[in-house]
Amino acid sequence: MVVERDEKWVPQFPSNPSRRFGPSSSTPTGRNGGGGSVTPSSPNSSYDEAVSALCITNRCSPKSVFSLVSNLSKFKKQIVRDMGFGGILEIPCISKLNLKLSAWLLSKLDSEESCLIFGPGRRIYVHEDDVGIVLGIPNGDIDVSTTSVTKEQLELLRFSIGLASTDPRSIKGIEYVLEKHLDDQSSSQQIDGFKVAFVVFIIGHLLAPCVKHDQVHLDFWGALKNHAALERYNWCRYVYGHVLEAAQKV
Repeated sequence: MVVERDEKWVPQFPSNPSRRFGPSSSTPTGRNGGGGSVTPSSPNSSYDEAVSALCITNRCSPKSVFSLVSNLSKFKKQIVRDMGFGGILEIPCISKLNLKLSAWLLSKLDSEESCLIFGPGRRIYVHEDDVGIVLGIPNGDIDVSTTSVTKEQLELLRFSIGLASTDPRSIKGIEYVLEKHLDDQSSSQQIDGFKVAFVVFIIGHLLAPCVKHDQVHLDFWGALKNHAALERYNWCRYVYGHVLEAAQKV
């Protein structure tokens, strides 16, 4: 579905309540020094951007997601579609990402005006809905940032999907959970465990990966407490918020 909007449209992000685990990722903050200004081009700009790209750590792995979803059974794929994440099943096998291009695009993203600025009069306005159009993930009416999770609830969620590490950010071994057999005779508890594990996996490997390998952020687990309503959350805003935060650091 194509979303029509005015050329000067700028998204409004609600303020977020404080949460137990770190700052919100759905609501961007301004850049240091007065907002999302773009550095003018210079003779050395290409070199500077290349150096900047070398300093970027990118754990985004479309290939890992492709490898997982391509081996899912028809039953599991239907669960993913019912959750609203059907677009993830169409992720192509991209084995290598262009970090230089990624850094350059992030450097052009003005987080305050929510647009890519390529020069005078050359702007492309972007919105959280664009994330849904490209990735095919839910754009529901519940903001992920409004959810919260206690330490005890987080431990229970992790235990329910077989994550035994004492590090609450670790997702090592989650592929094993997703590879377990499921069919129409499986219990609701087993199916719910698959749903939670799938969302954790795609966030950790594609949508909003951490800097460290096999780790995830803790700012979305509150949304996983309601297994039956995962499609009602605005995962597009969550992902877009992380993109804006990354742009502020370039």
